[in-house]
Formats: sequence, C-alpha cells, structure tokens
Amino acid sequence: PPLAHTLQQGRRGILSKITIDRNKQQHLDALAKKLGQAWLNSSLIDGPNPAELPENREEAYYVQDQMASVISEPLSGWKVGATSAKMRELDGHGDVIPGRIFKSVTYVSANQQLPIKRFLNARAETEFAFRLQADCPLRDSSWTVADLAGQVVLHPAVEIIGNRHALPEGTKAQKSLMTIADNGGGIGFVFGEAFHDWPSLDFRNHQIRLQVDEQPPADNFLGEMRCEPLQALVNLLNHLASRGISLKAGDFVSTGAATVPQLVATGSQVIADFGVIGTIRLAFN
Repeated sequence: PPLAHTLQQGRRGILSKITIDRNKQQHLDALAKKLGQAWLNSSLIDGPNPAELPENREEAYYVQDQMASVISEPLSGWKVGATSAKMRELDGHGDVIPGRIFKSVTYVSANQQLPIKRFLNARAETEFAFRLQADCPLRDSSWTVADLAGQVVLHPAVEIIGNRHALPEGTKAQKSLMTIADNGGGIGFVFGEAFHDWPSLDFRNHQIRLQVDEQPPADNFLGEMRCEPLQALVNLLNHLASRGISLKAGDFVSTGAATVPQLVATGSQVIADFGVIGTIRLAFN
C-alpha cells in the first residue's frame, strides 16, 4: 500500500506531504543514502539499480531532499539548471533542475585555490548569480520579476559540477530525473565580487571568456540557449515555494550555465572573464 510520508523540506523547517509506495520508498531512501555519502566522500556510487531509479519528478525531489539530509550541512543558497527552453529541449528536461549549494563548498571572492580531491572528475562552468538582499517568504501569489526590483545583487559565478552516479544506458528522461536526484549535478560554487550596475546588461548576448590552462576558450551559450537570469531566479522561487521552501536575505541563487562546462584536474588554472562584471581565477591543487 502507499505510504503517506511527511518530509521536512530544506533548512526552513517547512513540512510537505508526498505519497510514495512503501517498497519504492525503501529503494529511493537507499539511493539517497548512497548519493549523500558519495557527495561527502567525493566518490561514485555503485548503480543505481533499476529499482532505485526515480520514475517522476516528485520521486526525484524526494531523493534530492533525503540526500541533503544525509549530507546534513547548512546551505548558502540554491542553483538552478536547464533554465532556457532550448536547453531543456536539447537535454530532455521537462522543467528546471534545482539543487542545493552547501556552505562547506561555497567560496566568496574572485581568487581561489580549491582542493582537487574535493572536485575529482569535475567540470567548471560560468553562471550569472544573484544574492538576495531581502527575504523571499512563502506567500499566496507567485513571485514575479517586478517583485525583485532592487532586492538582488549580481555576482559572477563559477559552478563546479559533477555527478555521483553514472547512467550511460539510461533514457533522456531517466538521466534528467537522476540529475535532479543527484543534487542537480552540483558540487560547489565560487562567487566573485558583487556587480551593482547589472539591470542594463544584455545577458543573453553577454560574452564570457572561460579558459582552462592552455585549452581553447569555452563556447558561450548565447541567445535562446541562455536564460534571462532574473526570470530564472523567479522560476526557482516559485518552484521551491511549491515544495514549501522559502529563501532568506543573504542566500545565493545561480541561474544556469552560460558557457560550455570545462573539465578540471590537478594543477588546472581557470580564468572566467565576465567583462565589466568581473573576473574569477581558480587554481586546483
């Protein structure tokens, strides 16, 4: 029989209810435990086996939330991927892909040395991020772009991404759901200095130069491949609200890849030049 499971979502103590078959829940709990431990250990899980695969987005969010409980660390904010319709179409995602940003792997300043053992087999990608200047509480109406005027500050950002699982034979739908379950593919984040004069920027056509060592610079996602960052933030706020999660002043929200992710390894030097917005420099040791 189905089990009505009361789940404490996020770090805000908001409760929501989902219904999952009892046997399926046991498999999802096992997957979440493996993913959470792999996140902590910077390792890959065995599997997942077919019984553990989430079958819909609700089950994928359940695994992600349970994975966060296993990690049991405070957050500095949230990330959201697949934020443009074109990107979702190409990658087979039915909606945005949210994930948590944990404080232990949040770095704030434009020059960082990062421990490669924490980011094995990882990639670096540039993103536009915001930091909230005011609380965004749960409310009856949906959030809009107009609601956030003057309430956010832009930061250039580099996300360090990687999976705790491998699903080479999976369908696009299965891979999408497992990406959600696996914290949206997120490991850590670097946020550069705040940039206040951002409302006039043409984000969809703003060039970023991301280069790792002597490799050619990464291609930019431009035009319809790139989101409008403030709309992506709004979409995330409304998505999280549907799960009973609110955000607070000081939280970061990053809004999806702006350039093609680049593999990093021991000794890699990364330069992410956002033009007038700022530059982030990383060294992996």
